[in-house]
Amino acid sequence: NVSHTNVTCFGADNGTISITSPMGGYGTYQYSIDGGSTWQGSGSFNNLEPGTYDVMISDLANPVCVITLNPALVITEPDELTATVTRTDVTCFGANNGTISITSPSGGYGTYQYSINGTTWQGFGTFSNLAPATYEVSIRDAANPLCVVILDPAMEITEPAQLAAEVGSTDVSCFGGNDGTITITGATGGYGTYEYSINGGGSWNSTGVFINLTAGAYNILIRDAAHQGCIIVLNNAYIITQPSMLSATVSKT
Repeated sequence: NVSHTNVTCFGADNGTISITSPMGGYGTYQYSIDGGSTWQGSGSFNNLEPGTYDVMISDLANPVCVITLNPALVITEPDELTATVTRTDVTCFGANNGTISITSPSGGYGTYQYSINGTTWQGFGTFSNLAPATYEVSIRDAANPLCVVILDPAMEITEPAQLAAEVGSTDVSCFGGNDGTITITGATGGYGTYEYSINGGGSWNSTGVFINLTAGAYNILIRDAAHQGCIIVLNNAYIITQPSMLSATVSKT
């Protein structure tokens, strides 16, 4: 009987041919897989590269007695493993919501597993809730787990700096007036574009300048315009004051 295994991984050269249960002749045998150019006393051939092999058996006692068992036994190898890797960075300082996505796998024997640390594997290519770090992104053939390809040895997930800004104001100039102002300046962090609120997020503007304000407490927020769920409270009770009402005592003679 002649059996074989194909190469497990592109470039591995680990195909095999096995010749078993020989019979006939005078009971001792030798074997060849290169059309008789070389012979060996074992029917096991290992570490074979992809190719076509001429498999023969001969009677060791009478070497001219040769039988071709398979004139064109083909050892194949799969295509090289490959896939597309994309990522999203953390949206907000401390959020730990980065992602890595591995798509369009090909090569190997058609089923795949994925890893971002070289140690643990899963059958789907989506990795979520990732902290800022450097990840080793790999794919392997699920049918031949030793067949591993590193798609990116150092994929970096980053996070932005924490949102911050300065708050300034002018108080109401006259009791009962509405000429107070709040100005938010020097915004930093996030992804570079910002929106501002002084009513706890009920409404937002992109300038950071709020006018015509009455006296009261204001809940001042900043958010990343590119990731609007990323919100920082700058001051949850910022006070705009007003002077006391003008009054006097009038007397006459």
